[in-house]
Amino acid sequence: MRPDIAGRLVGVACVFLLAGCAPQAPITEIPVSDLVWPQPPATPRIRFLYTLTEPEDIDIKAGFFHKVMGAFRGPETRGIHSPYGLTRDAEGRLYVVDNFYQAVHVYDAGKNKYYRFPKKSPEAFRNPVDIALGTGGRIYVSDSVAGLVHVFSDRGARYSGSIGAGQLQRPTGLAVNHKTGELLVLDTVVSQLLVFDERDLSLKRTVGGDNEDGDSVSLFHLPTNVAVAGDGRVYVTDSMNFRIQVLSADLEVTGSFGAAGNVPGNFSRPKGLATDSDGHVYVVDALFDNVQIFDDEGNLLLSFGAPGHEPGEFWLPNAIFIDPEDRIYVSDSHNKRVQVFQYLKQAENPE
Repeated sequence: MRPDIAGRLVGVACVFLLAGCAPQAPITEIPVSDLVWPQPPATPRIRFLYTLTEPEDIDIKAGFFHKVMGAFRGPETRGIHSPYGLTRDAEGRLYVVDNFYQAVHVYDAGKNKYYRFPKKSPEAFRNPVDIALGTGGRIYVSDSVAGLVHVFSDRGARYSGSIGAGQLQRPTGLAVNHKTGELLVLDTVVSQLLVFDERDLSLKRTVGGDNEDGDSVSLFHLPTNVAVAGDGRVYVTDSMNFRIQVLSADLEVTGSFGAAGNVPGNFSRPKGLATDSDGHVYVVDALFDNVQIFDDEGNLLLSFGAPGHEPGEFWLPNAIFIDPEDRIYVSDSHNKRVQVFQYLKQAENPE
């Protein structure tokens, strides 16, 4: 049984046992602004900030032109439906991949601008999954059905082509290692990590998978997500081995953590992962409906989230991104939203 469900059943049983024996305290809702983990009196380390479902949630209003066009064409669909990969650029634009719309939402709050790309999908743009930002303004989007990584420029306005034809079968997780100048692409179905040179996008080598003789030398079993820490270390969600693989910047395995299980520190359906400015590793678990936080040695520090639809609760979360200011963005897929949290780098108490 899932630990969160078991805990709730125990709580319900206690309520019934105590009913009539003592007066019940009034139920008080916790204000959203006070949603923190862990709860006081412990020192809070994670604070809920806001939920993003449509541009208006972050005060991006539709411009006059869009309002006029909407009067003729009908209102523009601006809400999130099936979010997955997400990232933010140096100018503050937030990019969210949406499988349902076969597009990427872009939220530019600084310029009060929202748009989606591609405007007209390339024929091979079929099932976008993850996104990564490269050098020179490149934007990479993996496409698990087309077996390609699409390349855009000019903040998504220009389609520059694709890579991976004949080399990729089901690309999913993406990351750019700026220390090595490499684009890392996970191919889930062949349990392989492919390494492309960021300068010319040529394939440099592969890690894992099968060798030429067909013998399995796989380091992974259906890997899904990849992240690069500030020191260049690479973390891979080795999903069906129920662990996180830790690799050096030159992609030598240096360790792993996690195992199959339903207790804290273990995994059931590990998905997205990211690192904060202190090197902590955040792992989304789609079945636990939470995010677990580990130190760089793989020791569990904290978890936040629970099943549900309220702020701070998740329904099949699948991806995570942490920006340089330690804001944490989580794709809450079946709730059709992105939830944003703050890692409290310095010890803070809620006010």
